[in-house]
Amino acid sequence: VDHVLSVEQRDVFSITQQLQILAIDFNLKLMGVIPLSEIAVEVSDCVASCLGLPHNKLDRVTARRDKGMMKSAVESAGLRIAKYARVASMQDVNDAMSRLSLCYPIVLKTPAGMSTTDVFICSSNQEAISAITSIIGNTGPDGRRVEKALLEEYIGGVEFAINLMAFSSRDNNTPPRILVTDVWKYQKTKQARYGKAEICNPADYPALLTYATNVAEAVGIQVGAAHVELKAEEVQGGSFANPVMIEVGARLSGGRKSIMTQSAVQNWNPFEALIQSHSMQSCQTNPQNINFLTPNKFVRHIFLPILKRGLVEKIDLEVSSLATLHSSAMIVKVGDIVDVTTDIVSCAGFVWLVGDRDQVDEDTDAVMSSFVLSVIDV
Repeated sequence: VDHVLSVEQRDVFSITQQLQILAIDFNLKLMGVIPLSEIAVEVSDCVASCLGLPHNKLDRVTARRDKGMMKSAVESAGLRIAKYARVASMQDVNDAMSRLSLCYPIVLKTPAGMSTTDVFICSSNQEAISAITSIIGNTGPDGRRVEKALLEEYIGGVEFAINLMAFSSRDNNTPPRILVTDVWKYQKTKQARYGKAEICNPADYPALLTYATNVAEAVGIQVGAAHVELKAEEVQGGSFANPVMIEVGARLSGGRKSIMTQSAVQNWNPFEALIQSHSMQSCQTNPQNINFLTPNKFVRHIFLPILKRGLVEKIDLEVSSLATLHSSAMIVKVGDIVDVTTDIVSCAGFVWLVGDRDQVDEDTDAVMSSFVLSVIDV
């Protein structure tokens, strides 16, 4: 890191001013502004615009962060979405459920949240009351006070993550090229917790790729990465249809998916491509006549859950002998007070495997049989 700037309160004027002064003082040429987290998405586009650098459409900046505005933009593009409403109380929840013809389960979330943080799947009035209390009047993941929650229809089916990279040219009459870089299918437990995520061959999911690309276009993504989360129905023959968006993030995906894709796709570097995109260069690592990248290795991301609230007394996880081990991370440690896993960020830890499918399956069994998390009551 050569220079560090203050981005307190995401003040666009201050950040732009600091960057311009830095460029003058050190004779730098500013090429692009890249968001490295969800909360940097809107400010990065605004700063890039002020600097005359490539950016996503500003008239849809809220649609790339606020999940309600996001659904409105996607619906306006003629794409299927989940029913939704903004709510400030349980009375609002009940009224919206009646108006939208919804019944439990429903989803309540912070409109400008991220990933699975502040997302509640509610199966009863009691759970909905608890979710509303957790969200409204409190500080959201982006540091802003939340005045209303977003109620959403619960969509069944299989969850996918489809990651994209958009490349624009300097010819404003040429539409952006959107490349599908990787596709992931999630497996969930009966408790709706994440169990595994696996990389897929994009060629097997044409309907999902078209939908995800259209979602990215609908929210104004023209440069950089897009992470589209959706659900789809499995139909006869094992294919998937009727996709519906969960959300889209104008950034690289989390959970090491970018790093794992780099290991699975030959000659692909997502970080170089991200820089090339935001500085309006052509992607140097793949031909122009393809719409998606094909992995030549199998990847699995294993989520290690916490099944009981209490004090962590013992942790066992044997990974040193795994032939396909890429990396692992244990988030909790002995002595921690933990809650039951409800989302990705509340997992005990993670293991990432890459290699031949059969060997990955064998190593997955070894991981799950060796993992012990002993939790005692407090």
